[in-house]
Amino acid sequence: MTSVEDPASPVVTTPRRPARGGARERLLDALRAAGPVSRVELAARTGLTEASVSTTVKRLLAEGVVVEVGQSRTAGKPRTLLQLDPGGRTAVGIDLATTTVTYVLTSQTGGILARLTRRIAPTADAAELASRLARDVDRLLAGSGTDRGTCLGIGLVWGGPDGGLLRRTGRDAEVSTVVVDADGLRRELTRVTGWPVLVENDATAAAVGEYWVARLDASRSFAALYLGGGLGAGIVLEGTALRGARGMAGEFGHVCVEPDGPACRCGGRGCLEVVAGPDVVVRRAVEDPQARTEAGLDETSRRALSTEFAAVARAARTGGSACRVLLDESARHVAAAAETLVNLLDLDLLVLTGPGFAAAPGIYSTAITDRFGAASSRVWRRPVTVTVSSAAATAPAVGAAALLLQERLTR
Repeated sequence: MTSVEDPASPVVTTPRRPARGGARERLLDALRAAGPVSRVELAARTGLTEASVSTTVKRLLAEGVVVEVGQSRTAGKPRTLLQLDPGGRTAVGIDLATTTVTYVLTSQTGGILARLTRRIAPTADAAELASRLARDVDRLLAGSGTDRGTCLGIGLVWGGPDGGLLRRTGRDAEVSTVVVDADGLRRELTRVTGWPVLVENDATAAAVGEYWVARLDASRSFAALYLGGGLGAGIVLEGTALRGARGMAGEFGHVCVEPDGPACRCGGRGCLEVVAGPDVVVRRAVEDPQARTEAGLDETSRRALSTEFAAVARAARTGGSACRVLLDESARHVAAAAETLVNLLDLDLLVLTGPGFAAAPGIYSTAITDRFGAASSRVWRRPVTVTVSSAAATAPAVGAAALLLQERLTR
């Protein structure tokens, strides 16, 4: 983890505000982040009155969401400690945003109880795909030994445009393993399993996954930059995922970095994705004889975009000078867009996640950290932390399950 900070600069502090949401949501967030904690401490952490805490905790205990786990040692009367019941409520997360499908069974504490990774044969039929996913979910639950009755539903991660699921196998997307409507798949999966299904984009899901896995304080606002088939940003402000009116918030890849740059599929020009996205990096590597050789790419035989980008990143890390130039150029533009995001939203933490950042963590984190150096001391007057996710492979699936749990538990 790298922190950018000028120790000589004054740090401006503002009072911490409680996370948004009702008493129930705020208490669940505090319990998840703090672990065993007393009612008095919950009141202090959430800003709720002790009476409100007591009433809400009583309901959570009756529902089996929260359990009492002993007493704290204090100078006065011992206080009963509370925590979320690790096995009380669970949810399944399914990440369909890459060529490999990742399933996780997640507890309400944020822990992963079971994980399954599989490949799915090509299909364009929502009913067939839903049946396959349901069978894998059954295997996941059976292997975990978890009571099926504790599962509240399924969170489904998608990475495709326009509300559809699109998992690319070809660099130009001329071949796809899955092309289905996300809402159609959601309905079919609900019908087959009998559970509610929530659909979320990969970047937002990854951000919520990081929030749960790292047990970040709800008062901390951050963004998870996601590099997969494109570039996205999941944004969590005061414990709440920023989704926008149509669930499309965080289109980081469409931040303009070159006003007169190349045309983008969104209709704009000079978007980050068409200037520095993974597809651009791979295309330039294929077109450059030296970079192509360094990365072991083949002009005539295309592989999955994530595989080819990882090959370029691997070559850049191991001394391939032409590939390193391509990655450095991409990272430079990503850093500039990241600085804009921090300026707009007053963030103090950026998490780099997704298969792309996992393949080239040092190159991108260094570029962003270097870019932030001057602004953190002169403009922001606070440290801005840049960290690479340690849970990039599972964060989207965990986040989708977490969003489902949040929706169901806070009703």
